[in-house]
Amino acid sequence: MPPTNKGKDLPYDCTDRESIYHYAVDLRGSTLREKTDADEISDIRKNKGSFGSAVETYYFMLDLNNESEADFKEAGLELKTTPLKRNKNGSLSAKERLVIGMIDYMTVVGETFETSHLMEKAEAILLISYLWTPDTDPLDYPVELVEIVSMPSLPEGDLAQIKADWETVVNKIRDGRAHELSGSDTFYLEACTKSSTSKTRRKQPYSNIPAKPRAWALKASFMTAMSNRLIENMQSIERGADEKSLTLVELVRKRFAPYFGLTEQELGERFGYLESGQSDRRTWPKNLCACATRRILGVSDEAKIEEFEKAGIKPKTMRIKRNGTPKESISFPYFDYFELAATPYEESDFSSYMEQRYLFVIYREDATDDGVYRLSDVVFWQMPDDDLDEAKRCYEEMRSRVANGYAENSVKSSENRCCHVRPHDTKTSKPIPTPQGVPMKRKCFWLNAQYLKTEIARIASCE
Repeated sequence: MPPTNKGKDLPYDCTDRESIYHYAVDLRGSTLREKTDADEISDIRKNKGSFGSAVETYYFMLDLNNESEADFKEAGLELKTTPLKRNKNGSLSAKERLVIGMIDYMTVVGETFETSHLMEKAEAILLISYLWTPDTDPLDYPVELVEIVSMPSLPEGDLAQIKADWETVVNKIRDGRAHELSGSDTFYLEACTKSSTSKTRRKQPYSNIPAKPRAWALKASFMTAMSNRLIENMQSIERGADEKSLTLVELVRKRFAPYFGLTEQELGERFGYLESGQSDRRTWPKNLCACATRRILGVSDEAKIEEFEKAGIKPKTMRIKRNGTPKESISFPYFDYFELAATPYEESDFSSYMEQRYLFVIYREDATDDGVYRLSDVVFWQMPDDDLDEAKRCYEEMRSRVANGYAENSVKSSENRCCHVRPHDTKTSKPIPTPQGVPMKRKCFWLNAQYLKTEIARIASCE
């Protein structure tokens, strides 16, 4: 029997898109056999939706239904799975179109593109693409891509063509010619046939001739281009003719130098994330500084930075108060209590976080204006080898407490020079299971603010 979410604590927050996404990302590079208890999936050739149903029931523990509302209703997120195939030249292509939702001939004629049911269904799609291979058990299909895709946020040219395609289909229905619809009518978006038998027909509003049931779908060719763009979506930091010989550190500092001294608000206004004079922080995007970093480096919001990917660098915004102490400690993703108890430091995600190189984008508090932070520096940092042992001690101590039934007893910053453990958000953090059966709030590891203060000072003294 497939699992159910009734009366069960889910390993993600079903009301939070980010939580759902981060849980879904754990599927990337893995198979359902590796990540779930599923022991069989019906033949995908006879039931194209069988893989998607298995992902819903076994991985996300959702109750299957045929309702038109989003799979993650409270988060307004639609789950879609789609197969990729490996071509002879090694490239990937979409095996089939991506079906978004049925077309209601009777109501679509009264819609506009912007307010259409299509746009509602495609406002936020959690897209999970898996690699289909002939003669392979579907449980062993590896997941290649996990992304949240939003049709309204597609490139301007793509959205314009999709709107034109939508209008082509709808105008044909308005002309009483739904029975004449064809995939060849359009370029990116099509009205594909969708019924269990070829004899099924539906009424249309402006003709007595019944028409085949059809659904909105993004064509396989479009899905191929989009999937490859998402999988290989990397951009390089552009270099001028006189910058070819610069090291990465020199190049990054050169890009940031013209913006040193600007406030967060000024950067937000300059790059179009804030309106002029929009000073209320509560109205700012939560990732304002991260977006500004990408714009300064000349890459788009969603792209991976090729140089950073090659070097294993992760950008982090750091706000530093007048006394030199970071305004916040740096947090890492929530841990699972069962996984923590069972995983030694060397095999943990935490160890990889500690060994990663970071780009600290530093904002310092204004000398006279309280709460105003100005971009002041960028530094590359990696935890010194001598401190890795201290980080390991924090991890192993917390692991021991969880395994022995003391999960509520977090490692405090006073107990470890580098790291500590606490919930990320004490108000909204929901309890999750622990090995001892007592649910506890979700927690994560943090780098201590005082430790970061000494590290920033150390780096500054070495420059």
